[in-house]
Amino acid sequence: MTPPDTLRLNEFGFYEIKDKPTPAALSDYYAKRYYQENLTTYQPEYPAEELEHIEGKLRLRHWVLEQLRGASGSGAFLDIGSGEGWALAYFQRQGWDVLGLDFSSFSLEKFHPTLRDRLRTGDLYEGVQQLAADGRQFDVLWLDNVLEHVLEPADLLRLCRTLIKPDGVLVVDVPNDFSALQQHLLASGQIDRPFWVVLPDHLSYFNQPGLRNLAAATGWHVAKIIGDQPIDLNLLNPATNYVMDRTAGKGAHQTRLAQDNFLLRTAPLPAVAAYYEALAGVGLGRSIVAFLQPI
Repeated sequence: MTPPDTLRLNEFGFYEIKDKPTPAALSDYYAKRYYQENLTTYQPEYPAEELEHIEGKLRLRHWVLEQLRGASGSGAFLDIGSGEGWALAYFQRQGWDVLGLDFSSFSLEKFHPTLRDRLRTGDLYEGVQQLAADGRQFDVLWLDNVLEHVLEPADLLRLCRTLIKPDGVLVVDVPNDFSALQQHLLASGQIDRPFWVVLPDHLSYFNQPGLRNLAAATGWHVAKIIGDQPIDLNLLNPATNYVMDRTAGKGAHQTRLAQDNFLLRTAPLPAVAAYYEALAGVGLGRSIVAFLQPI
């Protein structure tokens, strides 16, 4: 598959935008427009099944973290790009000392206003730089749908390396882009465009090999990768192909929520984690969730 001419394959093996915006333009975009003008997938409010889904995913990732750290106690938690504050609120409830960084407080103040004093606003990279200069270190770093938005992912991961404790874990959640399934769908004509390319929001388009190469080059070991429900499988069925028929999107999303919520409500967490790890192992899942530990 030939990628759009706006992208290039970089030295790590994933695609990135050729002509990147300036740091000032990017910071302005997120601080003034991204949340306020509804340019994100975030919603003004969430129904019960969405809230259950958010909580369930956090509970699963927390369980994986405990297995990797060999500890069930609390610690220092940094959410870089904390958005609405769901992870901050969850880990604070578990007794963790939480801190968030984001371009804007707009979204957090809507959903978790009591956490405003746990949030620092401004350019994310500069915020991480300041924490490193202050000598701060954390047990868990959280990068949930952030790395695809930043200008230089390698620089951010190197900087994160200075903030992690020796037995700490960095959680990176990025979209699973240019996957074998997506490329098959394009080649077979079942979709008419690479719908996952969204500029200027996403500047990088990760795959598993590229993310592993990036991690290794910046001082991280990939301890585990899990996926999520493979919503893109709906694109194999004309009746549920939400790219060619946008009206099918809501049903596909609701089905994904129902599947995840059912598993997380009824099955043991170790089995659910193994299921999502197996999905990642065959390249499925709309997201790649990587648990990185310092080398």
